[in-house]
Amino acid sequence: MNQVPLTMKAWTKTLDERGGFTLEDHPIPKPVAGEVLIQTLSTSVCGTDLHIWKWDDWSRENVPLGTITGHETSGKVVALGDGVTSHSIGDLVAIECHLACWSCPRCDEGNAHICENGSIFGVHGNGAFAPFFVVPAVNARQIPEGLDPGHASIQDPLGNAIHTLTGGPIEGATVAIHGLGPIGLFAVNAAKAMGAKYVIAIDWDNQYRMNLAKGLGADLVLGKDDDVVQAILDATEGRGVDNSCEFSGSPTALANTVHSTRMGGYVNVLSVYGDSMPAVPMNEVVFRYLHVKGINGRKMWSTWDTMHELLSAGKIDVDRVLTHRMPIENFPEAMELALSGECGKIVLDH
Repeated sequence: MNQVPLTMKAWTKTLDERGGFTLEDHPIPKPVAGEVLIQTLSTSVCGTDLHIWKWDDWSRENVPLGTITGHETSGKVVALGDGVTSHSIGDLVAIECHLACWSCPRCDEGNAHICENGSIFGVHGNGAFAPFFVVPAVNARQIPEGLDPGHASIQDPLGNAIHTLTGGPIEGATVAIHGLGPIGLFAVNAAKAMGAKYVIAIDWDNQYRMNLAKGLGADLVLGKDDDVVQAILDATEGRGVDNSCEFSGSPTALANTVHSTRMGGYVNVLSVYGDSMPAVPMNEVVFRYLHVKGINGRKMWSTWDTMHELLSAGKIDVDRVLTHRMPIENFPEAMELALSGECGKIVLDH
C-alpha cells in the first residue's frame, strides 16, 4: 500500500434531510483477511441512491448517518488482505453488492443474494462514492476481457435485469417490460439479446426513456395514452405475454402485469413500492394460474456468468443506456438529473 494515501474525501450522508451529503475526510480503509482494497474507477447512480437522496422512510431505517453510500461500482485492486489468492494487484473488477455470510441455510442452498445474515455494500456500511473502498474478495468479480472499465459499474443493474427476465421464459417468448428506468432499459436490451420473440416496453410519460427503449429493440412501446392491458392483449392474439417483468414500483403497473400475462405465464417483480401493501388482483393470479416471483439482486454467481457472456459477445448496448458520464465531483448534479428522469444510466468517474 506504499502508493495509497492515508486519507480521502468521500461523499457522506451526514444530514437528516433531503440531499444531506457533504464531502468528508475519511481514513483509507485497510483490507483485513479475505478482503481487497479497491481504487474506484466508476460508480453509477442507482434507484437505491435516489431513495437515500430523498431520505424516505426506508432510507432512514437502513442507512446510518455518516455512511459513504454508492454500490454500483468498478475499480482496480490495489491491496490484498491476508489469505487472498484469487486476485492480483492491478485486477479490474466490478462489485457484487450483496455481502453474504456463506454459511447460513440460504447461502448453502445457492441463494446467497438473500443471505439470512447479509448486508448491502454502500447502504448498511461504507461504499463507493469514494476514491477507495474494501470488500470481500469474493465480491470483487473480474470484468470480461475487453470491457471498458468505465462500463463495468453497470453490471449490478444489468444483472438485476437478467435475473428478473430469467424468472420466466425468454428465448422465443413474448416479454413485457413495465417501467423504463435504467434496469428496465437493460431488460429490453437483454431480452432481445437472449432471443425473445417480441418485446413490449411500457412506461408512463417519460418520452426520453421510451425512445431509448425503441432504440434498444423494443417491438412495441406503450405509455399513458394507451390502454396498456388491451394493447398487450391485441399484440399477443388475446393471450397475454409469456413473461412480464415489473420494474416501475407502480401499483397500477403491477396490476397491469397480472391482467396482461397469459394463462400459466410468469410475473417477475423487482420493484420496491412506496406503499408496501399495493392492491393485487389475486383472483386473476389464481384463475390465470400465474407464477408470481419476487426478485432480489443477482444470483451469485449464475447471473454474473450470463451477463459476462452477453457483454463479451457485444450483445448489450451499454453506450445507448449509459447516457451521461461526469466526474464524481458532480455527485449532487447527478442525483438531481437522475431524479428528473431525463437520462438513462448516469456514471460518475473518479
